[in-house]
Amino acid sequence: MIETVAECPVTPRRSRVAAVLGVLSVALLAASFVWAHHWGVRADTLVVGWAVATIGAIAVSIQLMRDDMVWPTRFAVRLARIGLAGGLVSIAALVVAGVVYAAGINPTGACGGG
Repeated sequence: MIETVAECPVTPRRSRVAAVLGVLSVALLAASFVWAHHWGVRADTLVVGWAVATIGAIAVSIQLMRDDMVWPTRFAVRLARIGLAGGLVSIAALVVAGVVYAAGINPTGACGGG
């Protein structure tokens, strides 16, 4: 008789990636707001980095929480929730900034030119 051992195919690495991408998404969005009025390579790189981090955080988090073949630990689920929350907070902040900007207020503040 062959015994099988239930292995947890989820490595903590995937949930850590989700959490890091979520936090990175929020940080890059904040940096994008600071550099938004400086049109150039730096601003473009920040925006592209933010988009990649946000999409990655949401995708990895949802994949980890919805996978039926995975038995994540509580810690892994918490990290995935951090990643999902970071991605969603980042998108919500972008929407709020767009609404505020449409109302005539500059959400990035005045920097004095440049």
